[in-house]
Amino acid sequence: MNKMYRTLLATLLLLCVALTVAAQPRSVTEGNDPYRTRLIPYATDAAARERQLVKQRYMQPIVEWVAVEDGVLRGEFTYPFSWVERQVLLRVEHAAQPYEVWVNGKCAGGSTNGFAAAEYNITKLSREDKNSVELRLLDDASVEKIECFDQEGSSSHPTVYIISQPRVRVRDIFWRATCGKATTLLADFGVVMQNQTLGEKTSRIYYEIFLNDTIRLTGGQRDVALGMHGVDTMRFGASLPDSLLWSVGKSHNVTLHLKNRIGGRDVEFYALPVALRDLSYEGGKIYINGEELNVEWCKMSPTSSLADVESAYAAGCRAIRFTAGDVDDALLDYCDAQGICVALTAPINSSLSGMSRRRGGNPSNDPAWRKHYVERSKQLIFTTQRHPSVVAYYLADDSANGISLYESYLAMKAIANGRPIFYDGGSNEWNTD
Repeated sequence: MNKMYRTLLATLLLLCVALTVAAQPRSVTEGNDPYRTRLIPYATDAAARERQLVKQRYMQPIVEWVAVEDGVLRGEFTYPFSWVERQVLLRVEHAAQPYEVWVNGKCAGGSTNGFAAAEYNITKLSREDKNSVELRLLDDASVEKIECFDQEGSSSHPTVYIISQPRVRVRDIFWRATCGKATTLLADFGVVMQNQTLGEKTSRIYYEIFLNDTIRLTGGQRDVALGMHGVDTMRFGASLPDSLLWSVGKSHNVTLHLKNRIGGRDVEFYALPVALRDLSYEGGKIYINGEELNVEWCKMSPTSSLADVESAYAAGCRAIRFTAGDVDDALLDYCDAQGICVALTAPINSSLSGMSRRRGGNPSNDPAWRKHYVERSKQLIFTTQRHPSVVAYYLADDSANGISLYESYLAMKAIANGRPIFYDGGSNEWNTD
C-alpha cells in the first residue's frame, strides 16, 4: 500500500512539474546576431546612392512565399559565386508572431518576438546556387499573455531578405550631434567593424559627408586593425553649420557615404541619409536643439498605414505616440523626412492578465518573464535608434508593474542615448521619466 501511495505521489509531482514548465515562456531568441538598424551593403557607390530595397548584388529580398503546410512558408534565394568568402545574413523585419527560421532543412534560429527586426548568420547553412528558406510561424500561447495589443491590419506577409557582407564588415553605424558655439553643430560618427576571420585584419574606411548628394562638406579615411574575431569602433567627427539641424517640421538631411576597403579591394558601400539633432530631457521636458518640444501628441496604432500618417500630418499632427507593436520602417522614414516627433512603445501589453501582482497574476511582476520584457525593450531601441524622429520610448501599455518592467526600464535607460523612457501604467513609480 505504501508503495502504491509513493508511486501516486511521484506521479502527481511529475505532473505538477510538467504543468509548471509548460506555463513558462519559451526562450526569447535563438541564434540571432546582435540587433541593429537596417543596413544594406551595395557593390558600388552609385548603387548605394539609390538606396533601393530591391534585389541587387549583395541583397536579395524573399518576396515569393509558398504555404507548404499550416504555419510554414517556404521561399528561396540564390547564392552566387561572388558571395564565396563572404558572410550570408538573413534578416526578418516583420513576422507578427513567434517564428523559427530553417535554411536547407536546418534550424538557423528563431524568436518569440515577431514585432522587431532580427538577423541570423546563415553562412554555414548556405550553399552555392539555390537555397531553401522556411519561416515556421508558431502559435505560441506562452507569449499571448504579453501581446494583448492591436494587431488588426498587420501585414500577413513577412519581410525577409538575405544580405551578403565581407568577412571583415561594417557591423553597425551610429551618430549623434551636439550644438556647438555660435552657429555650429558638432557631429560624432561611429562605424562598428567586425572581423569574422581567424587572423588579424585591417580595414580602411573612407567616409564623406555630402549635402544634397552633391556638395561635399567633409571627408577622410581611417584604418581599423582587428584581431581574430575582433570588434572595434572607428570614430570621426565633423563641425557643420547648425542650419543643418533636424527639428519639428524641419528636416535637413545630409548623406554619409562609406567605403570599406580590405586588402586593396572595395568590398562594400553605403550611402545613408543623416538627420542631426541635439536631444535632451530635463525637468520633465524634452528639448531639441536647446528648445523645448511643445507639441500635442497624437496616439496612433502601429498598424497605421503610411496614408494614415500622411493624413495626420496634413491635419497638423507633428508628434505621434505609437502604441505597443511593430512600426514599419517606411513610417519612421516618412516622420524623419517631415520632421514629425515619434514615441515608440515596446511590443508589450499584458492587460488581459489583470492588474494583480500576486503569483499567477500579471506577468509584469513574474521573474520568469523578465528576460522577455528586457529583450523586447532592447530590441526596440537597437533597431530604431538611427531615426531622428524617435525622441522617446514607452515601456509597455496597460501592463501593471513589477520586476519585469523595472528591469526593462534600467536596460532601456542604459542604451537610449538621452531619450526619455515613459510608462503610463506605473502608478507613478520610479520606472518612468
